[in-house]
Amino acid sequence: MSAAKISILVLYGVLGAVALTQANTPPGSVALWILLLLAVAHLVEVIVFLPLARRAGGSLVGHMLQVFLFGIFHKREMETSAARE
Repeated sequence: MSAAKISILVLYGVLGAVALTQANTPPGSVALWILLLLAVAHLVEVIVFLPLARRAGGSLVGHMLQVFLFGIFHKREMETSAARE
């Protein structure tokens, strides 16, 4: 797993922790809204990158999950895989 993906997971963890521990406060609300906006943006990416995931080979579900979590960082990996095939 790349350093970028690990950093993103850490960011999600921090945002989630703030949203849960600071519920009903401005920082908690901001963290929750950021997580929700990221989820919507990544759902759009899942739809947009579906053809690329099919060409990349491997597990389609695995690619879609990683696109949902990591977005463009996983797209780059799928492009590399698709170019090899």
